[in-house]
Amino acid sequence: MHEVLSGVTSDATPDTHPTEPAAPDMHPTEPAAPAGAPRPAIHRRRLLLSTVGGLGALAVPAGVRWWADRVPVRGPRIWSTAATGGRMVLPAGPRESLYVSGYDGTVRAHDARTGTVRWSRAVPAADAYDSPGGWPLAAGNGTVCVNSATGVRALDAASGQVRWELAVPDWRDLSAEQGIVVAGDRVLTGYGNALRCHDLATGEVRWSTAANVSPVPLVAGDTVYVPGRTGGLFAFDVQSGTQRWAQEAVGPVDFAPTVHRGTLHAVCNDPATGGSTVHALDAVSGRPLWRRAQRHSLGELAVADGTVCLLSGTALTALDAGTGDTRWTATVPMGLGRGMSSVAAAGGAVYVGTNDDRLFAHDLATGRLHWRDEPDRLSADTEYTRIALAAAGPAVFRSGRTGIQALGTLPAA
Repeated sequence: MHEVLSGVTSDATPDTHPTEPAAPDMHPTEPAAPAGAPRPAIHRRRLLLSTVGGLGALAVPAGVRWWADRVPVRGPRIWSTAATGGRMVLPAGPRESLYVSGYDGTVRAHDARTGTVRWSRAVPAADAYDSPGGWPLAAGNGTVCVNSATGVRALDAASGQVRWELAVPDWRDLSAEQGIVVAGDRVLTGYGNALRCHDLATGEVRWSTAANVSPVPLVAGDTVYVPGRTGGLFAFDVQSGTQRWAQEAVGPVDFAPTVHRGTLHAVCNDPATGGSTVHALDAVSGRPLWRRAQRHSLGELAVADGTVCLLSGTALTALDAGTGDTRWTATVPMGLGRGMSSVAAAGGAVYVGTNDDRLFAHDLATGRLHWRDEPDRLSADTEYTRIALAAAGPAVFRSGRTGIQALGTLPAA
């Protein structure tokens, strides 16, 4: 920003001694004008200085306002690492480990406060790129579980040592959004056109569904929710596998749904029209509560503090979680790479990570941009890039091909 100096004027009173007569207001080399002659024009240099001073007086308040309202392009970084990123899970907040399933097929545990790698373990599989963005993983109850193209593995969360491995019979037609969930003493994942529940300690199969379900389960309380492969949403008891309800009025769901304050939210994308619909169901009964159509396709939803946030094209929209009414809409840049951007919400903020390494933090209540973080050079890589976000309180962790960053503020140790 160019700095503007002000305060120089042509109307100041000459600084003369009180006993001396004031000097005439004229150039020192010019003769005095005869009596009755017209007054000379204002000197050109003094006129210029006067104009600059006036403009400076107007520009300073405007400049102060611009400086106060500006949003720097470097966010509040805590740490960063060039270690390959991928899918992430933060099971218990930033005081614990951050687990990352990288693009290279390696699962790592990072210290969430410093980024230091605590342990690393390669997941043997035919090809890490079979699952763009890293193998699906979950963590809980001292265990990290990961899916690959050949089976399910349980690792000790503190050391990374393998507790058990289980080859699975059929991984055909798995979605890129394939998931896995740790819920108490159970591990839930989908393969072979069914939802399977494994014992967390041994890997033994406790139950499986007969439904033709998609491998993107969600557990809330004692219920697991899973979309059908061709449409519909289903709810099962976590311990027994008993079906609690089925809702056929929902179309095919590509991502795991979310549950917030007793309401289940899910996204249905329509490849034929390029649009999508957000559905809200009663989590206990499956009864439809509201639905909201969108012009563009959607990815995962971010839900917090009674607000549903969704990214549709360049529009970040916040909906009332109970009614579906719009609370606010903000504009975010479109990513430059080829892949998926992500949204996460926590600590009164909603974060958008675009697939060219940019990150934006908006106020969850108003949509106002708090800060943004951009790399020195935006990536125009055409290789598939999936951006993963994990938010906990005022801290957010971002993971992609170029590495992992922690931004915001960490709580006191």
